[in-house]
Amino acid sequence: MNQEELLKEFEIPTYEAWKEAAIVALKGVPFEKKLITQTYEGIDLQPIYNKSDRDKVGYVAESLPGSFPFVRGNCSSGYKHHSWDISQEIGYPLPKAFNEAARYDLERGQDALTIRVCNCRTLFGSCKCKVSTDEKYTANADIENTICPAVHITDLKDMEDALNGIDLTKTPIYFLTTCPAPYSFELATLFCSYCLKHGINPSEVKVNFGFDFISQLARQGKLDNPIDYMLNEVAAIMRMVSGNSPKSNTISVDGTVYHNSGANATQEIAYSIATAVFYIREMLNRGLDINTVAKNIHFNLSVGVKFFIEISKLRAAKVVWAKIVKEFGGDEDAQKMRVHAFTSRIDKTKFDPYVNMLRGTTEGLAAALAGVSSLHVSTFDEEIGLASSFSRRIARNIQSILKEEAHILDTIDPAGGSYYIETLTDQFVTAIWDIFRNVEKEGGILAALKNESIQNAIAAIVAKRENNIALRKDTILGTNKYPNLAEQPVDNLTTFTHAEIDAHVREAEARKKAVSYREITEAFLSDKNKADEMIAKGNVAAELMMKAYQEGASMMDLFKSKPQEKMEIRPIPAFRMAAAFERLREAAIAYKAKNGKAPELYFANFGTLKQYKGRADFSTDFFAVGGFNIRQGAGYANAEDGIKDIANIAAPAVVICSMDDIYPEVVPSFVQELKKQQPHVKVILAGLPTEHVEAFKAAGVDEFIHIKSNVYETVSGLMKNLGVL
Repeated sequence: MNQEELLKEFEIPTYEAWKEAAIVALKGVPFEKKLITQTYEGIDLQPIYNKSDRDKVGYVAESLPGSFPFVRGNCSSGYKHHSWDISQEIGYPLPKAFNEAARYDLERGQDALTIRVCNCRTLFGSCKCKVSTDEKYTANADIENTICPAVHITDLKDMEDALNGIDLTKTPIYFLTTCPAPYSFELATLFCSYCLKHGINPSEVKVNFGFDFISQLARQGKLDNPIDYMLNEVAAIMRMVSGNSPKSNTISVDGTVYHNSGANATQEIAYSIATAVFYIREMLNRGLDINTVAKNIHFNLSVGVKFFIEISKLRAAKVVWAKIVKEFGGDEDAQKMRVHAFTSRIDKTKFDPYVNMLRGTTEGLAAALAGVSSLHVSTFDEEIGLASSFSRRIARNIQSILKEEAHILDTIDPAGGSYYIETLTDQFVTAIWDIFRNVEKEGGILAALKNESIQNAIAAIVAKRENNIALRKDTILGTNKYPNLAEQPVDNLTTFTHAEIDAHVREAEARKKAVSYREITEAFLSDKNKADEMIAKGNVAAELMMKAYQEGASMMDLFKSKPQEKMEIRPIPAFRMAAAFERLREAAIAYKAKNGKAPELYFANFGTLKQYKGRADFSTDFFAVGGFNIRQGAGYANAEDGIKDIANIAAPAVVICSMDDIYPEVVPSFVQELKKQQPHVKVILAGLPTEHVEAFKAAGVDEFIHIKSNVYETVSGLMKNLGVL
């Protein structure tokens, strides 16, 4: 009997039949409550998807890799012709140290460089711009004392030290938005001056210059220069790039600002695309054509740990972008979204940091399956300090394994056709479009930021996240669940002293030459409606700036010579899921350092091991997230045994663990005697025996912990009560 004949004997089950069977198996638990999951994007994830769901997505059947709307990738051959760039960011502050690490990594699998430039110390004397992921839980002094994970480049010598020995015709460069303010024009012309001096043909170089002052406004809450002035700078560089360096991009829309502030997936993409549309309109108003503008826009987007959501998010972004550019009149190449992906920062942890390797692997895989152009996988110690050579190697090798061992490159668009992914992608397209349209109705991205609608929308999502984290509906392994209190701190971080960096800044200041910037700055005061005049002056300004660098000019002197016009909005604060619980652990560590021992709890267990172990295990994990040392009682047979042992308890708080039917026999008498002998002891009961709660409170029980407890509020409240926090 062949397979076809064999299968005829089996009835193909329908979705309805499966659902009926599932409802029976749930034994009265509502189907919607148990099997349907609502995401932060407001989408209901179904427990099962089938062909009929996918067939509702019209463009799937018509779409092939390399064709509109490019949901299946920009290239018909997928990654077979050219895979994504392994473009790790190296955040070392000194140019020579950066160069040494970059050359080392480029010889060992990395094939592109992501570079963030910081000049805080030149401008302010200290770092003001660290992209902190937990300001809410970190003292200002600690933030300002942190060394920004970015390279200090201010003049041509610094650029030479940073790029010495690196073949720029073979190594793509991805500059990120500059710290702490937008000076991407200065950086772009400095890079071009470097190429000019060293005889590098700009047509052979691939570089993203990182212009995006909108994202900096969103993150920092202020801009110091006129917007039209900065847009004129963007237009000047875009013309120079499109004419001389066709592989390069001018604008890098930084959607990571929204993601790393806690925005949901659809918000991140919608706000990023709204930003790109703002730049498109402004560049068109300055005489550039849509094909030139769209091809000069690159997106920096984050990839979180929600695997299928992140794949679908990036695929949906491509669809929305392609349709928008098409409506502007852009050709097929202009409709393709170029994405430089970063693994998320909001889910990374300081404690149990090696779990970050697993998170980074999941996120890197999602990015690859979604078809990104380039990728940075964060080092596992990113939230602790500057990466070691070991952590850089692990992060880099995650990408190499995905390429070389997991064979991701062998299949073109492996996610294509998935019932789940295609359906979720289509739902995201609709949700992104709705948010984008609302931003446009407000007058665009700038107006929405000024009106604070974006800040409020993200804050609402963050509030939901914080609540779910506190209730442990959202699990952070090693932080709000299953903490490893015996872990040893990471001790092989790369370190730089403030004195080293300050000395470098002084050297750069000492060697700079005085240059007149008047003609350069006046060029960008041109009327945007006088395109010919603006083009001519912009070209002259770029050439003058490159010449000035050859003569010893400093980027920061040009930046400081620009006209001043302040704009301030409510900034969007960074958010990191683990920060609140990490604050508890750090308080416990500080308590131990001061008192010689960790804060302690005593578990008064009643009954046999089988009777108390379940709740003792639950309670151990519950309080371990706050760094408590747990002393387990051996198990009292009855209240009398427990009362006899009260003198040996000697702990500021006692947790009672057993079964609900045992509690009435032991709790009242034991707790009353405990409170009599130790009036200040805090008594906590594991469980919520509703019929006895009031009686137990009357006996002296202070708190009840159970599966629905707010873990953060309970543990932090106890720590405050005991003087730990």
